[in-house]
Amino acid sequence: MSLPQSIALLIGLVLFVALLAVLRKVLGGPGPLPYFSREFLLSRGESVFYHALRRALPGQLMICPKVRLADVINCSGDAWKAGFGGKISQKHVDFVLADLDTTAIALVIELDDRTHQRRDRAERDTFVDRAFAAAGIPMLRVPAAASYDVKALRSQLLERMKNFAPAEARAE
Repeated sequence: MSLPQSIALLIGLVLFVALLAVLRKVLGGPGPLPYFSREFLLSRGESVFYHALRRALPGQLMICPKVRLADVINCSGDAWKAGFGGKISQKHVDFVLADLDTTAIALVIELDDRTHQRRDRAERDTFVDRAFAAAGIPMLRVPAAASYDVKALRSQLLERMKNFAPAEARAE
């Protein structure tokens, strides 16, 4: 075999292997997916707060844990394309309280553990606070704790939601 034929054969082989790799990536390959169950939706600390929140919750409200910001607030298509959408699509809040019947958003709750003291988290928290304020959605930040005073928590919830009226009630 001549040198040009050897080079052509080598190039052909490399292209064939590359084509196989691209096809495998595009078609997803037959191998198992790398996912596994997290087992629990909430961390231990979030779960402690969740149970206190359930006891403190005013009637006719439901608790929605781990909700994306983009499921609670939105922006125009132009603002989304300008990058504002990306700022809300990859972040979540710990809890959203919503009306049981209408799912009207009553309050957003962030449980602040010690990670919120980090500079990157503080910047994220400032952005989230500003975004909810711009959207007119009340927010409550609760310092993470080993236990919670249910009466005090209920008082905080009622204070933050004092202007809340479900969409159905506002339409009347």
